[in-house]
Amino acid sequence: MTRKKALGMRFATTQEPPATVAAAKRAASVTPQGHLRLVSDCDARSLPAALHDCLVTAFAAGAGHGLFYLGACEVGTALPPALAWWRDFAARFVTALCAIPENGEVAIDSPDRAALDAMIADVPPMTGAEYLTPEVLTKLWEDLDNAFRAELASSKLPLQDFLKSRHPAWNLVGPVHFNLSENRKDPQAPFAFLATYPDAVQVRQFLTPGLVGIGAIRNPARNS
Repeated sequence: MTRKKALGMRFATTQEPPATVAAAKRAASVTPQGHLRLVSDCDARSLPAALHDCLVTAFAAGAGHGLFYLGACEVGTALPPALAWWRDFAARFVTALCAIPENGEVAIDSPDRAALDAMIADVPPMTGAEYLTPEVLTKLWEDLDNAFRAELASSKLPLQDFLKSRHPAWNLVGPVHFNLSENRKDPQAPFAFLATYPDAVQVRQFLTPGLVGIGAIRNPARNS
């Protein structure tokens, strides 16, 4: 399924995708009020026209929809650092959805404060990065959850079929193999819980002794 076809399925009832813009330059920005926006930025890297159009359409529906699009649909896509950071943030949510059994309750808790603080410490240069706080990220997580629920309901698909319709990689999330390994870089979390999925995605989880949070989906080549 092409990027535009997948996006069109989700927004067909609300709006048409915007016209293609050559050499489009967009960047993620956080307002002083903690709102996430996709804004024009002449200093940003040009995005491919199809990606640009889909991002503009998704974020026009709200930050939650923009985040869900990044996390669910742009798996493995080369993105500018700030958009990639937001993609990783949203991918935590989508990864957790994959662990929900068929007909199970769809309830995804937001990362705890320690995990949110760690994410903020790792944020790349971004307009408004100084406005990011655990409270801001928690609110954006709620927006992401609401957007996901609206899109799932609109699709009238079972959860796993819905996720597969966002990106073929989710079709490869099957057997999960767990391994406990030493995490020497963090004395406060001496063990790493590694969950490995076939080929497409890899999720790293840290224990302190208990599970703290779900790591972001990343291209396995980036983790090697």
